[in-house]
Order: sequence, then structure tokens, then C-alpha cells
Amino acid sequence: MNTLATEFQELLAGRPAPLELDEAALEIARLHNPGADTGAALATLDRWAGAIQQSLPPAAGGLQYLDTAHRFLFGEIGLRGDRETYFAAENSCLDQVIARRRGLPLTLSVVYIEIARRLLRPIHGIGLPGHFVCQYNDGLVNVVVDVFHEGALLAPGDALALVEALTGRPHILTPSSFQPASRQSIVLRMLRNLRNAYQQQGDAARVRQIDSLLRPRY
Repeated sequence: MNTLATEFQELLAGRPAPLELDEAALEIARLHNPGADTGAALATLDRWAGAIQQSLPPAAGGLQYLDTAHRFLFGEIGLRGDRETYFAAENSCLDQVIARRRGLPLTLSVVYIEIARRLLRPIHGIGLPGHFVCQYNDGLVNVVVDVFHEGALLAPGDALALVEALTGRPHILTPSSFQPASRQSIVLRMLRNLRNAYQQQGDAARVRQIDSLLRPRY
């Protein structure tokens, strides 16, 4: 087992692992396609982050960062939620999401989080019921970002309305609902999404492959 694969297993088990979120997400992509060009995917994230950085004025604040990042990500390169083929396995594979610029809320959020990490911006993921969003919070600017819906900025009431619309039932969102999602929880959620895609396709062999990774926690 190579170093990345070992670190991936450590992360799944909840043990300390130096694997970054984008690297872990690309290990999932390799489950779907062992020949996935993970290096090219990481280089693209580097390039996108660099383009945003070049457009930012010195000492740019949170609102300037969000405006610049969103104009690039959702305007210039056209990052979008895949509404047409939502349950496609490719939407759970970070390399394909980067190449197609389409994906699920979770994988798009990984793109958003990992670009922010490169730029030292305080963004984390939030696993809401039935949806995944991001939060920017630098102590002055604190806003929820719906990456699936082209970076829409949400107040808590907006987030609640979205969750209820997506799940079709009432919910109560408390401050604990907006706690940052850990790398482990994000990776496990990505695996479950990929498993669901395989189940929709009737691919029993690949469902069992994902189950073998999830079994201790599934």
C-alpha cells in the first residue's frame, strides 16, 4: 500500500493523518478510476487559486475576497451544481468535477474549501441535513455560501428554508448545525455519495467495494 493510500485509511479511521482534503478526495476518485490524473487536478486547483490571488488587492478583506473568488469561480470558469445528472458517479470524483466544472454540493464545496486553504482564507464545510454548504468567517465577515447554487450567500433563515425545501420536512437549525465539518466526516460523506451513485446504477461490485471501506462506520 502506498503512502497516500495508507494515510487515506488512517483518515477514514479517525486517526491523525497529514492528508489534505483535496488529496483524500482524489483517493476517492481513484476508486472510481484508478488512472485518474490526480496531479493535474491538484495543479488546476493551484492555478485557480493563483488567478484569484492575482486579482485581489493587497490586504483584501473578506467581502473583497468573496466577490473576487465568486466572479472567477462561478463567472469566469463557470463552476455549477449538476442538476441534470445529479446522481452520476462522476459528481463524487474530484478530478471529474474539476474537469467538468459540475458536481454535487459536497464535491463543489471541496473545491471551494481547498482553494481557500491555498489562499489562507478561513472557510470550512458545514453538513446540513440533505445539503452541504461552506462558511466564511474571519471574525468580521461571517456568511454561509451555497457553492452548488453558484455561490449564493445565505442567512441562517435562508439555510433553513433551503434545507426544508430539499428534504420536504420541517427542521430546526441551531448553532450546532453550523459546526465545521471535519476532514473525516467530509470524506465519509463523499464515499456514501459515491456508494449511492453505484447503487442507483445497479453496480453491486462497486457498492461492495465502498462498503468495505465504510463498514466499521457505516
